[in-house]
Amino acid sequence: MSIRFSLNPLTYLLVLVCLHVYVASADTPVPFGLPVQYRDAEPVLGFDGGRDVSELASVYQAQARLEETERRLGPYHPSLAGEFVQVAQLAMDAGNVGLAASLYNAALHNARVNNGLYGDQQLPILRGLLDLYLLTGDRDGFEARAAYQFRLLGSGLPPFEEGELRATLEFFDVSLDALMGVSWEGRGRELLVLHTRFESMAEAVCADASVNLAWCEPFTFSLGRFYYLLEHKLDVFVDDPRFERTFSGPEWESLDREPRLEALQRRLFNKGETVFERLLEVNPDSSGALSALADWHWFYRKRDEATSLYRRACRLSPDRFTQAAPLPEYPRLAFNRAFQEPVIPLDVSLTVTERGKPADMNFSLPAAGADVDPPGRVRRSMRSMVYRPAFVACSEPVERELKLELAYID
Repeated sequence: MSIRFSLNPLTYLLVLVCLHVYVASADTPVPFGLPVQYRDAEPVLGFDGGRDVSELASVYQAQARLEETERRLGPYHPSLAGEFVQVAQLAMDAGNVGLAASLYNAALHNARVNNGLYGDQQLPILRGLLDLYLLTGDRDGFEARAAYQFRLLGSGLPPFEEGELRATLEFFDVSLDALMGVSWEGRGRELLVLHTRFESMAEAVCADASVNLAWCEPFTFSLGRFYYLLEHKLDVFVDDPRFERTFSGPEWESLDREPRLEALQRRLFNKGETVFERLLEVNPDSSGALSALADWHWFYRKRDEATSLYRRACRLSPDRFTQAAPLPEYPRLAFNRAFQEPVIPLDVSLTVTERGKPADMNFSLPAAGADVDPPGRVRRSMRSMVYRPAFVACSEPVERELKLELAYID
């Protein structure tokens, strides 16, 4: 006797949701860099807060002379901005961070009063403040001043100049870094605005023949990092009107009113493919551009196209393909260590198969002893990562042992 089951529409919808979420989570690997990265991913500038008494005395004497000049000339005299900066640099050298920040901000205010809100005189002062925030690990201060520098230099609008492009990348990179380790709940509009600005800026730079040879790659790689991060951080939601009417909130408006993050994620492979192909059109002989496009295809398990691209990249940089590598290799995704706690060294040995699968993975903490293991979340991340295989004579992928000197943020 056959048994028939009937599903009402709501049950059918819930089954589809479960299947869809299961497939999405199974096919969404963890990108390299969260929470593990190469030990040399980003050097951290040193800052020694301790100085001898004579250095501090020199700072206080310079500060006293500055205060006397300020009383004599008035608080907004145009010559004071340079003197504020000089004493701020002395304070930084002596390790007096609070005084240095106060003086840099006073110099910035003086420059705005005397030269207008968009005067170029602010730029070296801002650079001093940004360097100070990097040295001290002040993410909030750095992000705020990087955003101000970005607006001061034209908010990424053409015509493009080197200082503007450098400031734009600095702003985008610190914005991405701030998003890597936090929840995205309630931040949908902020993320969409950042993506729109980021995407349009990269497109404009790569289309501008006066700057694209030097700047298309760094802008494309920054946008590529954003796409890898989006793939890692966002969950795919079922695209069904009944589900949307029942469960949607302010973050999930219709496509006519606000582009949704889940709609962006569904188009993410095509978007990434487009930007990496555009970079390859600008610089067709770039091994990095070929590798970035290949990594993107391999990350999405489109192995035939990726293998063909890897072979082309290998012919340009054969030594690099003698061993395997975790993805994304181009561009690397990593925390800015200036804003993180000290990292913990981690050595990993494993075998990467010809299909990029990790096997026989072993972990050790060289600074903690042979019997100490890394946390479970770190081991799970490493096992979930996608790996590019090695190639023999730039032809066939092969199995290879791989040793990695890494670090993780506890």
